[in-house]
Amino acid sequence: MKIDAATPEDIRDVALRMRDSDYREFSALSWTDSRETLAEELVARYGYMRPMCVTHRDGERVAVGDVIQVRPNVVSLFFFATDRFGDVALPLTRFVAQRLLRNVRDAGVHRIEALTSATHAQAHRWLRTLGLRQEGVHFRGFGKNGESYVQFAWVRESDDVRS
Repeated sequence: MKIDAATPEDIRDVALRMRDSDYREFSALSWTDSRETLAEELVARYGYMRPMCVTHRDGERVAVGDVIQVRPNVVSLFFFATDRFGDVALPLTRFVAQRLLRNVRDAGVHRIEALTSATHAQAHRWLRTLGLRQEGVHFRGFGKNGESYVQFAWVRESDDVRS
C-alpha cells in the first residue's frame, strides 16, 4: 500500500469507481445524478484544496480522503473508496488513526466528526475502529430522496471542552 497527496485525477478515478454504498451516500447529498457528474463535483470541491490523501494498492487507486476543517478546532473525516477497500483497510486504518487523526488532535482539534448514511454499515464499523462513536443524532430525511444519516464523533475528554 502507498499513500500520496491526491491529484484531481486521483479523486476523479476513485470517485468514478467508488463502492455502491459510497456512491449512494455521497450522491444523496449532491445535486448530481450520475457517477460522472458526482466525480466532477468532488474534483471541483476537493481537487484543488490542501492535498487529500490517495491510497494505492498494486498501482491502482483505491481510496481518497482526509480531514477538512469545518469550524475552529473541529474537523470532518471524509473518505470514499473502491471495492478494493478491503485490500487496504488495515494499513489505511493504521495510517488514519496513528498519523492523520493524531496530527489533528495534537494540533488542538477537540472534535473529529463524520456524517454517514444510516445504512452504510461498513463505514460505521470503520469509524468505530478509528475511535469515533455514534452520537444520538439521527438525521431523518437528510438526503435528497429522504435518506437518513447519522453523526459519528470523537470528542476530546478534558476540562477544556465545555459541556
